Amino acid sequence: MAAGKLDVVDLVELQFIDNALTARSTEMAKLEDHAELKTVFQKQEQCKDRLAAMEKDLHHINVQRKKLEDSLGANEEKIKSNEKKLFGGSITDPRELSNYQSEIDSLRKTNSRLEDEILELMDKQEELELVIEGLRKELDELEMLAKRIRAELEEKKEVLKHNMEGLKRRREDVVSRMPEEGLKNYNIVKSKKGGIAVSVIKDEFCGVCNMEIPHTDMEKMVDSDTLYKCPLCGRLSVLYRPEIDDIKKELE
Repeated sequence: MAAGKLDVVDLVELQFIDNALTARSTEMAKLEDHAELKTVFQKQEQCKDRLAAMEKDLHHINVQRKKLEDSLGANEEKIKSNEKKLFGGSITDPRELSNYQSEIDSLRKTNSRLEDEILELMDKQEELELVIEGLRKELDELEMLAKRIRAELEEKKEVLKHNMEGLKRRREDVVSRMPEEGLKNYNIVKSKKGGIAVSVIKDEFCGVCNMEIPHTDMEKMVDSDTLYKCPLCGRLSVLYRPEIDDIKKELE
């Protein structure tokens, strides 16, 4: 920090820099907690849960179908065995032959029911596989979207980081030109006034509280190099000069 008189333009520039840093920090926080990316992550989790449930259902259907197909196969083997006994000629007892025929008829009836159940399960299996395929496709699309958003966010964060580093260097340069007492006073008012210590008075209006300065007070504000105090909001105030707009544009 320098000794000597405070340059009010430095004070205004310091306030503009701090305003810009605050705005960039807010923007960075929004990027860190990006709403769209959070929504994509939520959709991914929901999609994963649905996919897990569908895959569980599909596994259950496959197990059921395997059991039914095993039963169907066992019955077919038993039918063949009974038909061999029935038509092999080794059995001549009419009652025994009738029993084998009845068992064959019963097994065929059972198999007809099993086949219907298997076909029903196959239909459900096909439907689930289509749903699972759709969910996997949706997950892939969500992952691609998340990657794109993350890449865009990282790019924006790098730009912001670079911008903030430049602002901090510029702030250090401004602070180095300011007298210690002037900086101390700025920090005190800044802490009491919500982070904004300095206002620019233009056309008899305070640039922060947007209130018209009473005429009697404005009559005392004649020197653009003098630091004043807004009689309405109590902030440090300087009279407008064109170079203030130039500084503001540089920091936007």
